Amino acid sequence: MRLRSYILLSPPFLILPTIDPQNSVAASAHGSPPQAQITILYDAFGRNSRMQKDWGYAAFVEYGGKRFLFNTGNNPRILAENAKAKGVDLTKLDFVVMSHRHGDHMGGLRYLLSVGPTGFSAPALQERIK
Repeated sequence: MRLRSYILLSPPFLILPTIDPQNSVAASAHGSPPQAQITILYDAFGRNSRMQKDWGYAAFVEYGGKRFLFNTGNNPRILAENAKAKGVDLTKLDFVVMSHRHGDHMGGLRYLLSVGPTGFSAPALQERIK
């Protein structure tokens, strides 16, 4: 079965549904909840010299067998180059969460739409950001 991907526009302070660690495969196999892996892809601060710094934010999150992007930074080119530098394949996302509608948090969305993650569907949004 193929899952569809979605772009979620969330108002501030929205509590996103979480995956119940007690019911996950990893929890039952190892007796403990799965660990989240968070990779910062876009930020104005930090020490990683391979990453281009720019005003904005994006984080790639892996948890409970899901892969998603929280925000997309300010510049599509910088998002693409930083993802490549970190070895993150943004064509294989389950969904994207946008915290709010400011350019420094959703400017890189154009890159995501251009690489077309499998099942990604947001035609109305594609028209608005052209």
